[in-house]
Amino acid sequence: MLSKSSANLNINNIEANYGFGLVDTIVSMTLLLGVITYGIYFSTIRLSTVYDSNLIRSINKEIQRDIDRLKSDFWSMYFVERQGKYTLSNGEPLSRPNCADFTEQIVDLGSWKIQENPANRMIQSWRPEAKRSKVFTGQTILITRELTVTSPLDKQSLDKSIASIEYRVQWGRNNKHWVSISLGPEAHSWCDHVI
Repeated sequence: MLSKSSANLNINNIEANYGFGLVDTIVSMTLLLGVITYGIYFSTIRLSTVYDSNLIRSINKEIQRDIDRLKSDFWSMYFVERQGKYTLSNGEPLSRPNCADFTEQIVDLGSWKIQENPANRMIQSWRPEAKRSKVFTGQTILITRELTVTSPLDKQSLDKSIASIEYRVQWGRNNKHWVSISLGPEAHSWCDHVI
């Protein structure tokens, strides 16, 4: 028969061999908490990167659609479909005012009349809708295009026949220049330019 002290000794040995002590528990909990924290941190960074790349891709597509619309309008500017040719002033000889500066023709285009700021016709703004992309939900993105009509090679002695369009994008605290393009109507290749 075992004595009482011998039985207590066996129970203490069993607990020491098969259980966790306070120090082991604290170390295990600390390591688990560290792994979970870093997992959440890196998942958040990954989701933020995915969102930013989707946002940039969607903004690029929206601006590309707008540029394609403008290019189409520029291609058809001064084109008379029933005659199948370009004329600057309804069949009359080429007129100097249209060749010299065609700002008014641009701001009167259908694709240029996106208005959030009607006070200045040279600056157009719009907020892409969520049907274009889910990242536009809530209309938090503002795309602005600004028109400047310049001379080729930026020489003041030449006609103003190049439309320089600058796109800016605002979201959150960001207000970034996105892209600048230069366009000119097909009919201006037949203008009598001043050199």
